[in-house]
Amino acid sequence: MSDGPKDTPTTEGANGGDQPAFLSDQQIRTLKISVIVMSAVLLVGFAVVIGRIVYLLNRSPKDAVAPAVTTTTAGPPVDIALPQGATVRNIALSGNQLAVHFEGPEGPGVAVVDMTSGQVIRRISIRPQSGK
Repeated sequence: MSDGPKDTPTTEGANGGDQPAFLSDQQIRTLKISVIVMSAVLLVGFAVVIGRIVYLLNRSPKDAVAPAVTTTTAGPPVDIALPQGATVRNIALSGNQLAVHFEGPEGPGVAVVDMTSGQVIRRISIRPQSGK
């Protein structure tokens, strides 16, 4: 017999003790089915994710998307002759041309270098405009 109040329904638990009946047998059955279905969905989801990872790792390079930027082999070293005592202030690359902005004793200037041939293709002197 139970020591609890007489109006509370009880069920005998697995350990032989009396437990209050919070859920009916139909609700417990539905809960068990729900847990089994959700576990199966999780396992299938994990299997799909792992399968996709394995597929992407084993995909051949011909299936892969070509990179947007292509690399070229390095050319010969480029030597830029700047005036004695000049210091480089800025470098900018556009396509295969490199612009080197420098500050020298005679004033600032820019040297434009063709990176494929390594030749200085233009020197630009920057001088202040004379007042009129």
